[in-house]
Amino acid sequence: MFINIACGIAIISSASPMMQEKLNYTATEAAAIVGLIDVFNGLGRIIWSTLSDYLGRTNTYIIFFAFQVLAFFFLPKTSMELTFLVVLFTVITMYGGGFTTLPVFLGDLFGTKQLGAIHGMVLTACGLAGVVGPTIYDMVKNAIGSLDTTLKVFAGLFTIALFVSLIMKRTVTRAYRKMDEKIEK
Repeated sequence: MFINIACGIAIISSASPMMQEKLNYTATEAAAIVGLIDVFNGLGRIIWSTLSDYLGRTNTYIIFFAFQVLAFFFLPKTSMELTFLVVLFTVITMYGGGFTTLPVFLGDLFGTKQLGAIHGMVLTACGLAGVVGPTIYDMVKNAIGSLDTTLKVFAGLFTIALFVSLIMKRTVTRAYRKMDEKIEK
């Protein structure tokens, strides 16, 4: 979740200059698109939390991270306006979806008895991620000067998140199997 938030906030904070650089938007045009980001963030909260009921929480996060690895790798290479915006808005839906899916996922993993405390700790990490993500973006972009390299750094972070989510899926699946075996005995 830390990586999802860090990368999501970095993209949101840099969306206007990114669109000005990649799509040659004026500041006003880019600002209008940034206004739409909130709409897609909100839609993602509804759509992804609903889909997670059918796909499973772990699978939903695996989809988030797999898509975003590709999105952050290919986004700076995309100069077609429609493709760029579709990818950007899809990433934003996943950012919002990550927030609304999180409490239920934590409940699935740890039960609901201490959910408030656990969720509070995770949200503290998310707050830190909100500072770290844009800071990393600015540091890399200013040092290298390349949007392509900057977003590759975030694609690398999403690769780590994808790897962790795959390990979690395997671990959670094993734990459920063991619980099922104990119940059957």
